[in-house]
Amino acid sequence: MCGIAGLSAATPEILAGMQARLAHRGPDGTDRFVCDTTGFGLAHTRLAVIDLTEGGRQPMHSACGRWVIAFNGEIYNHADLRAEMEARGQSFRSSSDTEVLLALLMEHGEAALDRLVGMFAFALLDRRTGAVLLARDRLGIKPLVWAGLPGDGLAFASEIRALKTVPGVDLALDRQALSEFLACLYVPAPRTMHAGIHKLGPGHLLRWSPGQAPEIRQWWRPAFGGGRTLSTDQAVEELMPALRAAVRSCMVADVPVGCFLSGGVDSSVIAALMAEARGRGAVSSFTMTFTEAAYDERVAARAVSGHLGTIHTELPASAGLVAGLDHMIEAFGEPFGNPTALLIGDLSRKARQHVTVALVGDGGDEVFGGYPRYQGGLLAARWRRIPAILRRGLIEPMVSLLPESSSGNHTLRRIREFVAGAGLSDAEMYASWVEYFTPEERRALLGGGRPPRPIAELYRATGRANALDAMQETDLLSFLPGNLMAYGDAMSMTHALELRLPLLDHRLIEQVQTLSAGCRFAAGKKTLLKAAARRLLPTEIVDRPKLGFNPPMGLWLRNELAPMVRERLVPERMAALGLEWAAVEALLGEHRAGRRDCSLSVWALLVLERWDATA
Repeated sequence: MCGIAGLSAATPEILAGMQARLAHRGPDGTDRFVCDTTGFGLAHTRLAVIDLTEGGRQPMHSACGRWVIAFNGEIYNHADLRAEMEARGQSFRSSSDTEVLLALLMEHGEAALDRLVGMFAFALLDRRTGAVLLARDRLGIKPLVWAGLPGDGLAFASEIRALKTVPGVDLALDRQALSEFLACLYVPAPRTMHAGIHKLGPGHLLRWSPGQAPEIRQWWRPAFGGGRTLSTDQAVEELMPALRAAVRSCMVADVPVGCFLSGGVDSSVIAALMAEARGRGAVSSFTMTFTEAAYDERVAARAVSGHLGTIHTELPASAGLVAGLDHMIEAFGEPFGNPTALLIGDLSRKARQHVTVALVGDGGDEVFGGYPRYQGGLLAARWRRIPAILRRGLIEPMVSLLPESSSGNHTLRRIREFVAGAGLSDAEMYASWVEYFTPEERRALLGGGRPPRPIAELYRATGRANALDAMQETDLLSFLPGNLMAYGDAMSMTHALELRLPLLDHRLIEQVQTLSAGCRFAAGKKTLLKAAARRLLPTEIVDRPKLGFNPPMGLWLRNELAPMVRERLVPERMAALGLEWAAVEALLGEHRAGRRDCSLSVWALLVLERWDATA
């Protein structure tokens, strides 16, 4: 796992500046290369995980000298690919997966992407023509951002902060991105908060040649909507080999490997399969603990660890986590409103003292249908059969008055959101459930006409008639890479810890998506993954209620964050952001009165203010 950067018309000084901004991603080595014929430069910072020798050094050159690659990620099937190519006469100088990737690209070009199993972002330079190929893995686990430069030039990097050092990059505020941040609490690809910096989308590639505008295309996307209907037992029987293969692939490394263990079904299945592969006493697991009982999962994690025999370490959440807000914003290079990022950063920092790689359960909700909104999708059709006069005239007004908790219990909020959204079209319904600031609230904050709903647009673009298919596909295209993958990468790599995500193995996803929605949701949330878990773990562990890995934001806002709210969310600071004070004041009034759980909305404004103040 590494950091990569590059640009056209490079100078050693600019490359060094970009590389310095990525030093945290690769403490085990750095190198740079500027092509003497094309002027394109590549920089690399290395976290050595596979082939710890100098044989894995990057940027890596082909034996013929024509091709140079800078690669961030892991190719889990590199040994199989190497064996295939060696059988055809290809020779290798190292045991690095980077060299295998380079050879495969030389042999197959862009078609090589279809052969890869893993997580990756890379840049391939053709020294003969000056052409550059950028590519990002299917699910967007590894980040890649790029910017156009004057004269149709190109710059790219693993993180936004590296591009901010490049002369000619347009850093003006993108007002549409600001609106989308308020909607999602992250900026969905391809935008960033800066007008001139763009995210390469998950499963996308970019082709660039000197003096030409970039060409971008999507080379992979999820495709839910399969028609196979199997019994749960039959489906799980098919999926177990893929689950085992995904976990075992993610365990391949030349450094210590462990796992994050919350006690929930996602991380528990991963820990169980790791223990199955290595045996009792050979897997290290880590759990973050909280003093607030409503957020603490140590009892569940201990039960799983005790059953599996993992070497278990409990890592208490650090006091004063919110003090890391400015550091979090620096890591993202733009505002990011999910406060779980602070927890991942703290957990990663502490786990890095024990391991270099950690397997995590991210993706289980999206792939196996764990979010409450999927259950809402199942219920929406029934809801719409209730006469409109009864829904709109009686039920909706009554439900809108329900009080909400800011202590971590979201049941009443979800009931209110379901009732408010279920009568809309499927796309608008889904968007209303996942957005934070509604279009009306964003219009009040930003002025102008009614802003678009980016998530509703993504939903419609799936073309899926079944709401559950469309929801899962949209989540995999936006919520997962823009939110979970973004904070997982940014906050773990800040501490040079590599996170691996077996449940996002594309082979597993492609199996799941062939199954009908009725099969995937036969018994409610995570039907198939829970059935798989029951083959590995006691029922009482599998059926234990899940708390979710979230910080006590309501408590923070009432205690240590309260002074920051008073000092930072003030008329002059909001005006500097282009936000209407009246709308902010109304939100703060709701928050202080406790009528609504506005915790994440208030936090988002704090993040936005701190980003503007430190940018």
